[in-house]
Amino acid sequence: MYLPPDRIRLREPPRSVPSTRHASLGRTACLECHAPIADEWRQSYQFKSLTGPYWKDVRELRYLDLFDKVRKQCANCHAPANVLDLAPAAGDRADRPLGVECTPNLLREPSGIVAMARADEPELGVDCTSCHVGRRGIMGSGRLPAAEHATFEDARFRDPALASDALCGTCHRSTVEAWKKTKFPAAGITCLDCHMPRVDGPAVAGGPPRPRRSHRFPADKDETMLARAVNATLDVTPDRRARFRITNDRVGHYFPSGGNWLSVRLEARDEAGRLLAERVEVFGRDEALLLDFWPFNQDARIPAGERREILFSLPDGHGTVGAAVRYHDWMKAKRTIATFEVSY
Repeated sequence: MYLPPDRIRLREPPRSVPSTRHASLGRTACLECHAPIADEWRQSYQFKSLTGPYWKDVRELRYLDLFDKVRKQCANCHAPANVLDLAPAAGDRADRPLGVECTPNLLREPSGIVAMARADEPELGVDCTSCHVGRRGIMGSGRLPAAEHATFEDARFRDPALASDALCGTCHRSTVEAWKKTKFPAAGITCLDCHMPRVDGPAVAGGPPRPRRSHRFPADKDETMLARAVNATLDVTPDRRARFRITNDRVGHYFPSGGNWLSVRLEARDEAGRLLAERVEVFGRDEALLLDFWPFNQDARIPAGERREILFSLPDGHGTVGAAVRYHDWMKAKRTIATFEVSY
C-alpha cells in the first residue's frame, strides 16, 4: 500500500529494545564456546548485515537518516532482537503477516510483523541470540538439559520447512513466499538445503565432528552458488541467429532475487576476433526510492520454473559469437558468472 507524502510522518517509528537475554550467558559467550560455528558465521552476511560494504554506502549517503524520518524498518531486520518471540499470536490481523518485503521505497507502508531493532551490540548483526534465544531460553532442534546451558526443543529448528517459513521468513518474507510457489517445497527442498547445507563439524570448541547445519549462509555473494544457479545454453539457429536460453530451474525463488540484476552480453566477432555486433539484455527489478511501481518499475526477474530466450541476428561471414552472464548485486559489485562461445 502506498501512502501520500503527508501521511508517512504518521507511521509508528521503529523502536530499539534490549534483546531477551539468557539468565547467565552474555551475547558473546556463544561465540567463544561455539567457536567453530562462529567462525562460519563471521564469513556470512548475517554477521555483516549492519556493518558490511552496502551499509557503508547507506551511512555515507545518509540514507539511514532519511529512512529514520520516514519510519522505514531497516535495522529491525539487520540487527534484530529475538526472532523466536515473534511467533504469530491468535488474533493477529490477516493483513499483517509475519515478515515484510524489504524495499527502500519511501511511500510504501511496510506490511507485516518484524522483530524490533535491538539496542545492545547491534554491530553483531544477525547473531546467535537473534535466532536461538527467546523468553523460554536457548532453543534448538532437541532438548539438551545436561550441557553448559539447557537447550529447549523448538519445532522451528527441527522442521526445515517450518524454519524456512517462521524463521527465515521473518526478514525474507517475499523470497519465502516466492519459494512456496515453486516445485521445491513439494520435493522437500527448503531454504536450509541451499543456505544452511548439512556439514560434518564440531559444534563447540574442541568437540567431536557431528552432522549439523552450516552457519556460513552462502547466498548471492558466493561465487560457487551463483555459478551453480545458471542453467543456460547458446547455439546458432538455421536462419543465422544466435539463440541464448536461460532457465530458472535451480533456484527456489526469482532469479535474481531482491534488487539484484543479471545482464547477458552477446558479442559477434569475425574470424580475426574483431567485434562486429553486440547486444545486452537485463533481468531484474528496480527498487527506486519513489517510483518502484508500474509503469516505472517493471519486474524483469525470471520466476522459478520459467525460461527466457534472446535471439541475436549474426553478421555476414563466419566467426564466433559469445555470451557473458554477469551478476550485478545491489552493493554495486559486478561479476561474470558464466560464459559461452560458439562458431557461426
